[in-house]
Amino acid sequence: MLKNPKMRRGIALAAGTAALAMTLAACSGGGQEAAPQEERDLGAPVAGEVKEGAFEGVTLTFAGSGGIFQEGQTEALWDPFAEASGATFNQDAFDAGKLKAMVDSGNVSWDVVNTTQFDTARGCGTLYEEYDYDQIDISKIPEGTITDKCMVPQILYGLVVVYNTEKFGDNPPTSAADFFDTEKFPGKRTVSQSTYVDPQTVEFALTAQGKDVENLKPEDIEGAFDMYKDLGDDVIGWTTGAQAQQQLESGEAVMGLVWSGRGYGAAAAGAPVAPMWDEWMIMVDSNGIPKGVKDKQAAMAAVNYSIGAEQQAKMTELTSYGGVNVDAKPELDETLKTWMTTEHLDTGIAPNVDFWVENYDALAAAWAGWATGN
Repeated sequence: MLKNPKMRRGIALAAGTAALAMTLAACSGGGQEAAPQEERDLGAPVAGEVKEGAFEGVTLTFAGSGGIFQEGQTEALWDPFAEASGATFNQDAFDAGKLKAMVDSGNVSWDVVNTTQFDTARGCGTLYEEYDYDQIDISKIPEGTITDKCMVPQILYGLVVVYNTEKFGDNPPTSAADFFDTEKFPGKRTVSQSTYVDPQTVEFALTAQGKDVENLKPEDIEGAFDMYKDLGDDVIGWTTGAQAQQQLESGEAVMGLVWSGRGYGAAAAGAPVAPMWDEWMIMVDSNGIPKGVKDKQAAMAAVNYSIGAEQQAKMTELTSYGGVNVDAKPELDETLKTWMTTEHLDTGIAPNVDFWVENYDALAAAWAGWATGN
């Protein structure tokens, strides 16, 4: 995330009308069930710990989003688990279509995947296994971040307004509504038009309208995109995190609604930018276990190990993503401290996951029109 984009963000939006809901559609049947594994006696779970040698001879695979983020996860989480448990831990690239094909065929080769809380919620029980939380120590997980039965949080980050301090340092934006006020804050704004749907982009616009994201209606969706369209020539799009960061660094955009790590990346590169922590949108990635995983107990043990305080602190130091253990104490430089979402959860707005699961088709259709300019 520091230099390379985190390759997959949000709900996948495939090209073409028929494919809009493919990547997260709840598939009937869900493929063949994997043969049951003999349960090992691992004792009561403690986050960050695993019984020495408990998974000797077991091979696990994590499918992530690549770049510095996955490299940091490997170093902080999965390699140490392998060393402690005796398992072999391989790495692969996550692809939603590949996951569905695996599940449908009953030939699942991944054990843990990096996906969003919307993905696991929509595919819970069909694409993803339900967790047995008796095997996971979630006592130190931030409150409210477990949003469905098929997820354990992996990282905390955010969709935040990033503004140019040379333009607005004396009069910074302090609300979602300010993002849309081009008279008070003139200049180009950059907003996601990627092929991945971030429902928080919609929720941000609705927040600017004064709506409560806990009480959304389907008809609100088009109204949110109208907010962005009404910016006219003052809005530009970004399709990757790297592009968003470059637009901020170059000054092409004086304000952006971007992933927090990309704002940090611009600041770390020397750009005169700062985050707005008023009305920012909380984002959570899930540790998902694919439906039909060959060794569910081993997968859950790996996830349990990964959410330990020491592991999460190191992961944050290596990737800039906020950890999901309240006891984690990463060593941060002053710039990264400014951008760390876990320090500002009290002003963040959590998404209405249930609403987006129920209204995904309407969201995907509206997003397609926005992303393509139609």
